[in-house]
Amino acid sequence: MRPLTPSLSITPLGSAVTYDPQSAVKVELGRLIHAAIINKRFCQKLLTNPLGSIEDGYCGESFHFPVEFLERIQAVRAETLEAFSVQLLQIVNSPRITEKAVVRYQ
Repeated sequence: MRPLTPSLSITPLGSAVTYDPQSAVKVELGRLIHAAIINKRFCQKLLTNPLGSIEDGYCGESFHFPVEFLERIQAVRAETLEAFSVQLLQIVNSPRITEKAVVRYQ
């Protein structure tokens, strides 16, 4: 009998399947970063104008991000693709709702 390959392994009963609500955003981020790696001109444009680059797309392909994400990406400023990627991951991994506290000054 041939052993099962890792891709065909059977998961044990009772193992939980987790859902990542940010999975679609992460897939789009992967596409965006890959486009920047492939094309230096697109990379430079992404670093100088992230929102414009996303809206313009790459080689006829468009990127699909939620409006909330697009609003937050406007603040990203980086000189390297690595620094840009770190900031994007911080956006994705940060809470969606900003916590606010009321402070009274006297």
